[in-house]
Amino acid sequence: MNLLDTYFSIIKEGIRRILDEEFDNLHRASEMMADAIIKDKLIHVFGTGHSMLIAEELFLRAGGLVPVNAILDKRFSIMSGIASTMNERTPGIASKIIRKYGVSKDDVLIVISVSGINSAPVEACIEGEKLGAKTIAITSVEASRVLEPRNPFNKRLFEVADIVIDMKVPAGDAVIRFEELKQKVAPVSTILGAFIANSLVILTCEKLIERGTTPPVWLSGNLPDSDKVNMQYVNKYLGKIAHLGVESLIQSIKTIEKKEETKPKELKSIIIYGDIITPFNRIADGAILVRNGKIIDVGFRDEVKSDNAEILDFRENYIVPGFIDIHVHGCEGSNAFDGSIESLRNMAIKLAKHGVTSFLPTAATLPEEQLIKIASNVAKLMKMNYDGAEIIGLNIEGPFVSPEKKGAMIIGFMRKPSIEEVDAIYRASEGKLRIMTIAPELEGALDMIKWLSSHSVIPSLGHTNATYDIAIKAFDSGAALASHLFNAMRQIHHRDPGIVVAALDRDEVYVEIIADGIHVDPSVIDLVIRSKGFEKVIIVSDATPLAGLLDGEYNFPGFPKITIKNRKAYLPDGTLAGSTLTLDNALRNLVKWGIPLEKALMMLSTNQARLLGLRKGIIKPGYDSDLVILNKNFEILATLIGEKFIDLRKNI
Repeated sequence: MNLLDTYFSIIKEGIRRILDEEFDNLHRASEMMADAIIKDKLIHVFGTGHSMLIAEELFLRAGGLVPVNAILDKRFSIMSGIASTMNERTPGIASKIIRKYGVSKDDVLIVISVSGINSAPVEACIEGEKLGAKTIAITSVEASRVLEPRNPFNKRLFEVADIVIDMKVPAGDAVIRFEELKQKVAPVSTILGAFIANSLVILTCEKLIERGTTPPVWLSGNLPDSDKVNMQYVNKYLGKIAHLGVESLIQSIKTIEKKEETKPKELKSIIIYGDIITPFNRIADGAILVRNGKIIDVGFRDEVKSDNAEILDFRENYIVPGFIDIHVHGCEGSNAFDGSIESLRNMAIKLAKHGVTSFLPTAATLPEEQLIKIASNVAKLMKMNYDGAEIIGLNIEGPFVSPEKKGAMIIGFMRKPSIEEVDAIYRASEGKLRIMTIAPELEGALDMIKWLSSHSVIPSLGHTNATYDIAIKAFDSGAALASHLFNAMRQIHHRDPGIVVAALDRDEVYVEIIADGIHVDPSVIDLVIRSKGFEKVIIVSDATPLAGLLDGEYNFPGFPKITIKNRKAYLPDGTLAGSTLTLDNALRNLVKWGIPLEKALMMLSTNQARLLGLRKGIIKPGYDSDLVILNKNFEILATLIGEKFIDLRKNI
């Protein structure tokens, strides 16, 4: 028998032993998974090194169950080489990751490790139990018994899980010996682990069918109409599964469908009829001539003429400057957290539906390598042609912020200011980093604020416990903006005015307000406007990817589990987790609260453009033709973004 035959016989024997000896455990585990799916819970899979491939098998392969959330942290990936081995042995990492991915009560957590003795798998299983999840271990009992535990708990994985499925892998894993090499090669763990993973999928589907439930299984992408079939799961699982791969897949499917409905039409020379709000004056029955993405003429309808121009007749409706969202993390499931070009494209498309014609995708407090990836892809996409709102740069909320005012940020990702790090991010963005939120009380923060200012990046104060005096020093050093005023910052006290009063005192400083009526009461917004004037207030959405989604529980990278209820997004401890606001809703709120339409538009567009030095936000010749058409109920009828006309009337 040659070596390949020997290898095949060993694998075949391993599979046979699994079927014979693990039959009951496979069925118990699949019963647990079926229960979770029926109760609308997630099945999380955690693997390290080569075992991560098994997690991927449960998650990515055709026939995988939709609610399987693979925890594919790159610190444990074999792509990290030797570092993955070292990280697997390092206490504390797995605990943070399990919480980051939102493992919750009554979820199922599957932990995969051949040896089952290192810190990461044992810690992950124990942490899952603490969070109320039911745990399944896929491990080699035989191999684990002969090895000494390498974790603070002095436990093996099979000793801490609710259900154990033995992979039947021998100690050392590699099973074929080459005499010439004096060592063994050809591991069997990956194949036997994948067999167990797919066996669990098959048995879980069987259990669901027996209970009268259709298994939520993705259709293979190489089958006809697979995208349309898979769409049935999109709304149900969009936002719940933290792994970026499935978000990208879901968003891609939805984007294809939406593009077919509202594909932008490129126009070279057009005249738009309607009631114009510039926003500094109104022109009833007006017209705007646009050519090659620029406003050429503005006036009354009978005054604006051009040969061969296409007419867009929106008489009896408003034409207003396009909204500019300088602080937005996502919309309708699309997000700025993974920084992939596809995610950013989707975000641009989703925001355009809500009247946003340009925006700064806003990254959160994340690891340096992730921020560099986001910065790089923002710079790349800005050079490409893409649909939807225009990306005008990058905003980063953190990571140099205060754990005392963490808001929805992950404390473990917060760090002291580092000019070396921000310089690397700035260079990756090719100079497109426009705003960065920083807590000025941190050591080295004032020097960083000066560095940012000297590189034309706007330092914004936020997620901070700064006193009045420290905030004033920060403004003197170049800070020009306050991130979501009142939220995640030191509050006003009559003997301790703090950063809020400092921002209101300084005439040159802009302040962000989340105008959802939840983050800041309308009466307080009125107070801010009385203090700052309409010219220094910037309305932002601070929207997470949850904006536009239904009530429910969701998980996104860089955040704990978030619950939406009645338009409010909460962390498990009750902290507000960003917003579900869109800027068209913000406009309707502002007008409802008694703010004149012209002033509301100034705070939604003009002020942002002035802060960033853009020729946008005002309807006048020489400015970009970024326009929104609204009906008298302030619903979006269409957007014009440069030369891209997006007709949204069919969505109303």
